[in-house]
Amino acid sequence: MHAGVLLGNKQSWGKRLRKLGVAAVLYGACLACASTAFAESVTPFIAVILPGKSNSKAFKLAVDTIKAGLSAAEKVHGRATSYPLRMFDVGDAEEETLTAFNQAQSQGAAAVIGPLTRNSTNYLADAAELNIPVLALNAFDETTLRRNNLYSFGLPIESEVQQVVQMMRIQKVAAPVVLQADGPLSQRMRRAFVDAWRAETGTEPPVMEVYDARAQAGDLQAQLKGADAVFFATDGRHASQIRPYLPTSCQLYGTSQLVTGRAVSVDLYGVHYVDMPWLANPDSPEYAAYARQRVVSNDEERLFAVGVDAWWLAQLLAKHEQFAAVDGLTGWLELGSDGVIDRSLTEVTAMPRGALPAIPADASQPAVVQ
Repeated sequence: MHAGVLLGNKQSWGKRLRKLGVAAVLYGACLACASTAFAESVTPFIAVILPGKSNSKAFKLAVDTIKAGLSAAEKVHGRATSYPLRMFDVGDAEEETLTAFNQAQSQGAAAVIGPLTRNSTNYLADAAELNIPVLALNAFDETTLRRNNLYSFGLPIESEVQQVVQMMRIQKVAAPVVLQADGPLSQRMRRAFVDAWRAETGTEPPVMEVYDARAQAGDLQAQLKGADAVFFATDGRHASQIRPYLPTSCQLYGTSQLVTGRAVSVDLYGVHYVDMPWLANPDSPEYAAYARQRVVSNDEERLFAVGVDAWWLAQLLAKHEQFAAVDGLTGWLELGSDGVIDRSLTEVTAMPRGALPAIPADASQPAVVQ
């Protein structure tokens, strides 16, 4: 896959674009410049409002990685007509996000990337005058006030599960069993699978919680009698522990959580799952332009890809482009009627890296399809 845009009108950004950087401008520097330069000349920009001043090390790492993706996208894709990025780092308080948004909007922002957290997104939806597009980097929930100009671009595990269910249906799976581990993420995957399978078939699949596969081997064999597939509502470590005790007749499915580090365990070869193209096809030549030194953590790589695609989406929203889809690093991206950016992911069958099929691509000049 390659980063390109399908435009819904005759207007485009050119026949070809290049890919990958923005220098991070600290929040205080933005305010210092605004009081003097803004009065002289208003240059529209895209504001990046993220918790760079958070007390959480995890948030700071996430912010730095997303910014790296934004920077990479601007360096590779940016042209003279692209909106520049301006950083507004905030802390953990939701009120800081609202203050930064109001400052950015008053200083001439054409669009906003952020907030990062769901609480800050909901606070902004409740309290702000959204006169410009806001691309929140999180999923909406049932309490989010849906507003014009408010968009959601996140990586919810529920979306992955729904696509796995669709894949299973296409592959004629009729009697799956859900194997669940302990923990909130596993519970979310289990709920999402049960809901999606019920919506597709009208039936509810059986669920078994596995806490010790060896001790539960007999129960597993009994539970899977008559089943034609297993869905792992687990991470890769738990799935690897369970796999040796499963019948070979069952097809195996899961989410991108099965990938541990940068690879799938040998115990899970043959498992079907979905993942973003950036991780499903990491050696694809089209990604060379990003000059990204991959890290061990796939979670960090996902955030980098989010940053790249957020740059694309924010540019389109700021220009009010009627785009049909973006062929991005995180998936095939389409704008739903509810303001949610829907992602179609790559289907993967786990196998040794040397056995992966070659991905033909010439991505140094990715096409923009009109």
